[in-house]
Amino acid sequence: MLTIDQLIELEVLISDEIERLREESAETEEEREAISPDVSIGRLSRLDAMQIQEIAKEGERRREERLPMLEHALDRIDMGEYGTCERCNEPIPFERLREQPETLHCSACA
Repeated sequence: MLTIDQLIELEVLISDEIERLREESAETEEEREAISPDVSIGRLSRLDAMQIQEIAKEGERRREERLPMLEHALDRIDMGEYGTCERCNEPIPFERLREQPETLHCSACA
């Protein structure tokens, strides 16, 4: 069972992570724009730019996947359900929640 102090620490950590992901998403918007083929930057430079663009797209996909999970974690804190494994109903260790606050399962069930 998590203490009040641990819950507060995790709630702050989750809120900070949500804010960081949203800011990161806004910063990478220009990296997602398509590279126009008529821009003269050289073949290798174009390939580098395309690779960077794909990496940025993957990062955005992961952010978009993680944000709702973190928001759900905040909802679970409000409902008093946070920190309990959804499969076995055993407490999830604080260290695991600190590393992956959006987790829904203990190590054994994951």
